[in-house]
Amino acid sequence: MFFGGKVNPDLEDFGKALAKSVEQLFLERNNIKFSQEPKLERKGIIEYNGKMRAEGMEKFNDPTFISAINYYLNTANMEKNKAVGAVITYIEQGYVTTLLKLLKYPMADDEDLDALADCCGTLCNILAGAFKTAISKMGYLELEMSAFASHRNKAISGVDFCYNERDKYEVSFFIKDQKRLVVEMTMGILPKR
Repeated sequence: MFFGGKVNPDLEDFGKALAKSVEQLFLERNNIKFSQEPKLERKGIIEYNGKMRAEGMEKFNDPTFISAINYYLNTANMEKNKAVGAVITYIEQGYVTTLLKLLKYPMADDEDLDALADCCGTLCNILAGAFKTAISKMGYLELEMSAFASHRNKAISGVDFCYNERDKYEVSFFIKDQKRLVVEMTMGILPKR
């Protein structure tokens, strides 16, 4: 079911900031340049029981790890689980160790699904932190971030989001002309500092 909320007028700017912050992180980490421009798509949020759906098979045709982090306007909202936004990363299970190697992160045993999920969560945390810094530099309020939650193939319980929002941005990143990383972002209206 598509959710009928409102549209954040700054959402496109946030989508572009997300793409730019991921590109910058990959460049800084190991001079990695994507083989083509990131593909940004504005999509409707599919909501079920008050949560945003996150399914790996919608992004890749193979088993996929999903990691999500929520943003909050302040600590009080975090304690009430009142999210203002979210970042969700999707990485094909078979590409996790290659991606970690490219980024010069410690390798995980590619047979240990829990270790791979933790690696994806750590990468999500780094990407979400870079995005948080990017929007703060744009003059928006400094947000609080949750810990990551990782899943394989589907976030069964869904992902919290600002229920006033109906849209998200999906950004696909390509290495050697193949989609290797997908990052979704939704964000409610943020106050300026």
